[in-house]
Amino acid sequence: MRNVLLCSAPLTGHVQPMITIGKQLVSDGSTVVMLTGSRFRERVQQAGLEHISLPVSSDFDDRDLDGQFPGRSRLPGILRARYDLENFFARNIVAQHQAVTKVLAERAVDVVLAENLFLGLLPTLTVRDAGSPPTGSARMSSPRIGSVCTSPLMAASRDTAPFGPGLAPSTTPWGMRRNRLLTAGARGVVLRRVQRIADAAVQETVGRDAGSFVLDWPLLADDIFVLTAPSFEYPRRDLDERLDYVGPVLDTAGGSHPAPPWWHRLDGPDPVVVVTQGTLDNGDMGRLVEPTLSALAHTRALVIATTGGPSPEAVRAPGDNGVVTEFIPFDMLLPRADVLVTNGGWGGVHFALRHGVPIVVAGTTEDKNEVAARIVRSGTGIRLRSTRPAVIRRAVRTVLDDPGYRDRARALAKELAVLDGARGISAALNRPPKHTSGMPAPCPPR
Repeated sequence: MRNVLLCSAPLTGHVQPMITIGKQLVSDGSTVVMLTGSRFRERVQQAGLEHISLPVSSDFDDRDLDGQFPGRSRLPGILRARYDLENFFARNIVAQHQAVTKVLAERAVDVVLAENLFLGLLPTLTVRDAGSPPTGSARMSSPRIGSVCTSPLMAASRDTAPFGPGLAPSTTPWGMRRNRLLTAGARGVVLRRVQRIADAAVQETVGRDAGSFVLDWPLLADDIFVLTAPSFEYPRRDLDERLDYVGPVLDTAGGSHPAPPWWHRLDGPDPVVVVTQGTLDNGDMGRLVEPTLSALAHTRALVIATTGGPSPEAVRAPGDNGVVTEFIPFDMLLPRADVLVTNGGWGGVHFALRHGVPIVVAGTTEDKNEVAARIVRSGTGIRLRSTRPAVIRRAVRTVLDDPGYRDRARALAKELAVLDGARGISAALNRPPKHTSGMPAPCPPR
């Protein structure tokens, strides 16, 4: 039996996949403790895991990010992503590291699994790969450490542009030169302050600068679990042998959820369009949900809008062909859908692809540019540059009328059908890791 510690930043889209992984590990005989936000205690315990709260200084409520971080909502996409990286993640390295260190000092832990934006393992991995104990810290057990990529892979590669703007990969001589120059610019200019924060945090905790660029920390881990199919990610000749493509981790709750009163409407002859803004960027339904309801009002489509938290009564829904609900399990709803309109949440996109549903995607915050770029490259959907109703209506009509999008989504569904991220991770932990502890990881230089 393994003793496993799961670590996640207190954000629903990061926590839920880790809980699902934990449930699988418990089912396979492991004892699992999860370190994350206090508001997820009940959800973690209901899954059969022990819960440990993050320190108060790094525990925030993702239902009111704009209230806790004033001014954030006014930032444009790329600047908001940088703000989030600084304030949600990099500034919490010290507190997260101290919490992990406390658990490892008090318990026997065989495996630590952290989602890729839980940066508190960076100090531990920095000193471990350097082969020396941290300054001022007592020696403790050295468990196997795995990173779980709950988003598109962020780590740098010679074959890809830096993570963020959603640029396509390139392996041509010119393209690789572009990749190097943009990566240098991202690290030296755009994310320079983020790296300084990370270096200062690692220096404070273990007495040296970070052993990696902040987004590359998964490359220092023993295992790098990528929660998608290989064909949906970018090929990386310098990294792919070390990556473990285990498939998405999706919470399948549909079987236990009662059918809502409007469920019979899905049986009609009209196409079903589902629209969502996910669980994080849903404070303003005017970003995508309301424009989509307006775009498709008085058409033949039945539009099902899920708010992910905000009250359905506050959503403007013209026409009688729209249904607004706070929540309906995607594994229950998307098998009945013809198109998903989304801002690009990693989980929602994979629910759609798992069921062969093509996508219309619009989103620029968090990792949404990168998700959108992968949708376009895979041929499974259309990316919107505007959320004006006319633009949305045209995109939905194109996806419905062109069978190529559905064909490509169905092909990807077949690939995903044989992958189960939670089971894949559990099985992988029974095998030796692809990267041996203490050996330098092939990180591109900073």
